[in-house]
Amino acid sequence: MRGSFEPYKATFARQNSMTTIIGIFDNARDLDKAVNKLARDGFDETVYDESIVAEGAPKGDPIAFALGHTPATFWDNAKSVSPTKPDRSAVVRAFKAHLADYNLPDNVIEGYAITLHHSEFVLVKTEASRADQAGTIMRESGAIRTDRHG
Repeated sequence: MRGSFEPYKATFARQNSMTTIIGIFDNARDLDKAVNKLARDGFDETVYDESIVAEGAPKGDPIAFALGHTPATFWDNAKSVSPTKPDRSAVVRAFKAHLADYNLPDNVIEGYAITLHHSEFVLVKTEASRADQAGTIMRESGAIRTDRHG
């Protein structure tokens, strides 16, 4: 019976040894470069900026944002109709909820939420042994700051 729990222990140990690396970028070109390099090296990354987070934030009217940060235009009776953007507090709440999924401390989440308005984020959750590699890729790609959590 003792051996039957070993696979669960190994899975639990791997989950607990995961590290989150957060790269903060001030322009889309550097962010795209980092995302491409991370993908080539086998990392799964998540990209957040105000427009991407706005997609999941509560709002009244439909809204669509492209990765290039340009809002989509909806056409109605041959007139351009710009989508309604959710209010800033809804976007911040949605961003905080995303960050909470990474088990970050509340004070860290608050700090990132303040930065969201003028920065873009790349989050990588990886094994601790590969965390330095992900951070290096982000810094070499132009991240203005990288943080390691876990």
